[in-house]
Amino acid sequence: MTETRAAGFTLLEMVAVLFVIGLVSSIVIPRLPAMQASLDFALKRGGFEQAMNGLAYQAFKENQDFILSGTYDANGQVGEAPSIGAPDNGIPGRMKVLPLIDTTRVMMPSVTPAQMAPPLPEGWRLEIATPIQYRASGYCSGGTADLAIGRRRYTYTIKPPLCEVALESR
Repeated sequence: MTETRAAGFTLLEMVAVLFVIGLVSSIVIPRLPAMQASLDFALKRGGFEQAMNGLAYQAFKENQDFILSGTYDANGQVGEAPSIGAPDNGIPGRMKVLPLIDTTRVMMPSVTPAQMAPPLPEGWRLEIATPIQYRASGYCSGGTADLAIGRRRYTYTIKPPLCEVALESR
């Protein structure tokens, strides 16, 4: 008579599989919090970039001009950058151009600054050295923005006229 073997796994096969699963888990599980933190950071930075890309549309949608300048954190604006209001901005008298007629020439209508603060997570700081003007038409003057997150700094270029935000350096 022939002996038939029962279907299934042997105890040795089960122990070997459990050993391999335990070995892989001991390598992977300690790295899970770091992977989660990295993914969370990437999502927050992506959200920041989307919010910055949407500022020109927001000005268009609300039909409101605004200026983004100074330093911002999670609570809003912290400090303001130097004003760009006066057209002579430190130009010496001998270098100024005198008008031939008595009317002043205005290239762009003046901007009435509205309260605008890009949303930032806690601990992030956005610094804008030269003011960026957002017009109700959707136009923006462009510039650069420095994002400080702890010890890391990211420089973004904001390209006119549509204010496309591009990461310049890490």
